[in-house]
Amino acid sequence: MQLQELVKGMSYRGNPDNCEITAVTYDSRKVKAGTLFVAITGFKVDGHDYIYQAIENGAAAILSNGRSPGIKTIPIIQVENPRIALSQISAQFYGNPSESINVIGVTGTNGKTSIAHILYHILQVAGYTCGTMGTLGFRTPTGMMNTGFTTPESVEVHQMLQTLNVAGVDNVVMEISSHALDLHRVKDVDVDVAIFSNLTPEHLDFHGDMESYFKSKLKLFTELNASKTAVINLDDPYAERISTMTPARVITYGMNHKADIHPLETKFSINGLDSKLTFGETELLIQSKLLGEYNLSNMMSAFAVSLAMGIPSHNIERAIRSLPPIPGRLEKITCDCPGKVFIDYAHTPDAYEKLFYTLTKLKRKKDKIITIFGCGGDRDRVKRSMMAKISEAYSTFSYITLDNPRTEPPDQIIADIIQGFSTPNYEIINDRETSLETALSNMDNDSILLVLGKGRENYQQIGMEKFYYSDVKIIEGFQYAG
Repeated sequence: MQLQELVKGMSYRGNPDNCEITAVTYDSRKVKAGTLFVAITGFKVDGHDYIYQAIENGAAAILSNGRSPGIKTIPIIQVENPRIALSQISAQFYGNPSESINVIGVTGTNGKTSIAHILYHILQVAGYTCGTMGTLGFRTPTGMMNTGFTTPESVEVHQMLQTLNVAGVDNVVMEISSHALDLHRVKDVDVDVAIFSNLTPEHLDFHGDMESYFKSKLKLFTELNASKTAVINLDDPYAERISTMTPARVITYGMNHKADIHPLETKFSINGLDSKLTFGETELLIQSKLLGEYNLSNMMSAFAVSLAMGIPSHNIERAIRSLPPIPGRLEKITCDCPGKVFIDYAHTPDAYEKLFYTLTKLKRKKDKIITIFGCGGDRDRVKRSMMAKISEAYSTFSYITLDNPRTEPPDQIIADIIQGFSTPNYEIINDRETSLETALSNMDNDSILLVLGKGRENYQQIGMEKFYYSDVKIIEGFQYAG
């Protein structure tokens, strides 16, 4: 595609010519002949510092915010916000793929991955072609590919959407993070259905306060038009504001009987749940192996979308009966040890509270909860002591360990965590594998071990490097000595 076609309709300075653009990237290391290099400012590095490297690698043109060399060998296009420009150019370069696919965007602090997993399975059972993008990766008809981000940069998003289009996939469920909304990664994605799960304190190191965090999420709903649909959790205190501010058709769900879809009666157990739900004239009889009220809430959001798409209720019921475990979400792991072992990706105070509350309600009276957790480095420090306080309130004992310390000193992270403890019912074991083996060795038939934070993540990030690490592999390979 010619450069002058890519920037058509944009406000810019410079003289785009008719040079052929064969690739678009913001990573100077990926530049080759024919590439348009878009210089964006990241969290740690600024792409404008790599413009010369991009030119040396063969860039056909440069797009920047004004910080660029005064050369005339290739076109230099200057814009006010390169991220917004990258989104628009990416959509154009890949043929605006979101316009020909049903895009379901899921946002919220917790539940995004679970909702995407549930909805994907329902659509598959109902005979719809579907892909997903999110924490677990990019799913196509040929399998899952890791991306490293909940929502990748806009150029990858549109490339993935084009891949699904080419493969004949008609639907995609996307997890959309607040970072992605603030950084314009989905600005030119034509979202057809937007789901709001909840909003609790998280990423405040990036957003600053809850109001700014909320406004980031709100963008997904205010940018919908009247032909689109917003599915909103009425149990969340932010629901009313979103409902009144979106131009879209609104469908609500929740335990609240004022919600469009809500339970009439539910039975919870350690083996799953049975629930009768109502949505207008439709009743759904649900049997699931997923645990707890929060998973019922996640299911209701998926049901709302499915019913709005015209999927018959019997297909939804059949899909839920066959729903596989959600990877890393209160997932029971087989282990050569007494008791039960669960892993969960929970890494916020709200997720902890819901998880512990659910297990406490479902476990036997004599069962004791043992917990292993850490906190990510270079992230919100305020939540660390809050998570410790919750773990102490529900656990008989806690093991404090590492969880992707990144560039932050582990001792600082642990010092922040233990401020939340008021009793000595915890032990610090920096090495995560050792902490797991210690906890597993001390279990008995009445033990429930909760391993929190990483879920099915298969790495540990220390400094700037990622090392292979898997809680699941350690648990499955453990040999209990008795």
